[in-house]
Amino acid sequence: MYATKIHYNVQIPVHDGLALSANLFIPVPQTEEEKFPAILEMIPYRKDDWRYRADYQRMTYLAQRGYVGCRLDIRGTGSSPGLALDEYTPAETRDGYEAVEWLAAQAWCNGKVGMWGLSYGGFTAIQVAMLRPPSLKAIVPMYATDDRYTDDVHYLGGCLVGSEFAQYAVSQVGMNALPPSPTYTGDRWAAQWKTRLEQTPPWLIEWLRQQTDGPYWRNGSLAPNYKQITCAIFCIGGWADGYTSPVLRMQEECVNAPRKALIGPWVHSTPDVAYPGPNIDWLHETVRFFDYWLKDIDNGVMDEPALTIFRREYTPPEPFPKTMNGQWHSEADYPIARSQTQTLYLGQSTLQPELPPSTQSDAYPHRPTVGTHAALCWGGGIPPNGLARDLRPDEALSPTYTSPPLEQPLDLIGFPEAILYLSSTAPVAHVVARLTDVAPDGTSALVSTGILNLTHREGHNEPVPLTPGDIYEIRMTLKATGYRFLAGHCLRLSLASAYWPVIWPSPYPAENRLYRGPGHPSHLLLPVVSEGQTLPKPPAFKTSPPDLVPIGSGSDETPIWHIIEDVIKQNITVKVYGGDTAILPGDTRLFSSELLEMTAYHHDPAHARLYNEVIYQLEQHGYKIQVRSTGAIRSTATDFHVDVQLVVTLNGNLFFQKSWLESIPRQLL
Repeated sequence: MYATKIHYNVQIPVHDGLALSANLFIPVPQTEEEKFPAILEMIPYRKDDWRYRADYQRMTYLAQRGYVGCRLDIRGTGSSPGLALDEYTPAETRDGYEAVEWLAAQAWCNGKVGMWGLSYGGFTAIQVAMLRPPSLKAIVPMYATDDRYTDDVHYLGGCLVGSEFAQYAVSQVGMNALPPSPTYTGDRWAAQWKTRLEQTPPWLIEWLRQQTDGPYWRNGSLAPNYKQITCAIFCIGGWADGYTSPVLRMQEECVNAPRKALIGPWVHSTPDVAYPGPNIDWLHETVRFFDYWLKDIDNGVMDEPALTIFRREYTPPEPFPKTMNGQWHSEADYPIARSQTQTLYLGQSTLQPELPPSTQSDAYPHRPTVGTHAALCWGGGIPPNGLARDLRPDEALSPTYTSPPLEQPLDLIGFPEAILYLSSTAPVAHVVARLTDVAPDGTSALVSTGILNLTHREGHNEPVPLTPGDIYEIRMTLKATGYRFLAGHCLRLSLASAYWPVIWPSPYPAENRLYRGPGHPSHLLLPVVSEGQTLPKPPAFKTSPPDLVPIGSGSDETPIWHIIEDVIKQNITVKVYGGDTAILPGDTRLFSSELLEMTAYHHDPAHARLYNEVIYQLEQHGYKIQVRSTGAIRSTATDFHVDVQLVVTLNGNLFFQKSWLESIPRQLL
């Protein structure tokens, strides 16, 4: 273990004359000749306060093991100058390229650099790797995506995301409004902060304008250019996270890169603490990977299976499960050579291997408020963001198709696919397909979900309205899964027109209809994997927590997750609240909270609304700063109306205030 020294506010020059602020955690060399590889994380979440505790612990862990940990504030955030005009701008990604090469050129560096990151940092690792900086040898993206349009917090299947869009978008208005550290900016502090406040746009308005796929979303997306990455990749994902599918896609498509993948049962949090367990020491696995690629230590990590997953089994569903039943399972590669597609046809409330003898149909109305028994959002996280409960209350309002009890276990690894023949009386309609595990007692536990705006049936670039009454063949891919259905359990596919509050409701009342039988053979395709005779043994993970240096203290607010039905107004409101306090060395005190209210109406799908309030409080250097950002989005049949407010106080006095009000036409959404 190495002793560690920390260099704060190290200036890293980039192409347009800015010098970005980084904290370096440097091992103390044990010989004069010793040099170290570097590991870069670049995110907008403020290295000097909001992320200081986590950064200090993780980067110290890396430094103790012979790596220089570099935490870089992206331009326009934290203590870095410039403006954060949007997430993942070309300039930001170019900054990452230059930071990699700057690190490699330092006297203490052995010339090799890695990148890692959770969520935003995983995105940047992938995007910088696409530019192929010569010194970048390996990346560890955790809970990240290869496609910003199909798999992120903006749009899912061509549908506008509801809960996660609001949570992230409004929180970033507030986070981006916090000041640089006065310790590092001196007499430029006030001017730099004022410029940031006056010129940083709320990212969410542009996200709402960009309702279809195209150049805007291809920027920062690896897809479809997977061959651009040539450095080694270790993708980490969680089945209960929103970024699961990209792990398998990258494992399949990044053929020019040495790669391996790990998917656990986890939500959007580090695998040592995320629910549900079992948990592992992810830092231990990360260091093993970097040891191989950055230190040339032949530790066998790349001889281990290319894909390791926690293959889930039925677990009684609850919003915050401590553990998930199942076991670790490895495969030599993905796609899995012995995988076979099993077809189950939709019959009279049945899923069956035989095509039904006659063509029939099932009608279901557009119910904008259906979905509240599922997870609060597409990817779970810390409370109040919980997982799906027993889905039977939702399924009672939807057509369901259930198989007979299985005679033996059935294993799925990959992407289920639903081929459905559908019609609607509206020009815009959504379909939500949920695959569940029905236990012998009738409990319905979520396995996977698919979402599609039917106007995007031919692709996400140019939506095409539905012709009322016409029957369309719809192919929709469900979220990746690794799951074992046990003997005696049933498979169920349910259909709905909404998934509140995960996605925004389609705007028109409608009667939707599913067709099944010889003329319109609606069916489900399952990626079935047999046990095999020579399966590789899963790695022996370290399951004890990582050895982290304690620093600071903190506490959490009592979370709220309420689902309120107003019988008179005929609506459903989902209300959530969470918050926390942190105290850092040097008498820095942080507080953050978020209140989110989302309302949809049973019989008036056009008029949904959400309101989000985020508060950040920062006390340091004799300043008491509060940033309050609010975002309200309401919809009609034709438009989204957006109201964003930002209020900043300094020592109790109004320091800055700005508002944005815009109406944005709905584009078959």
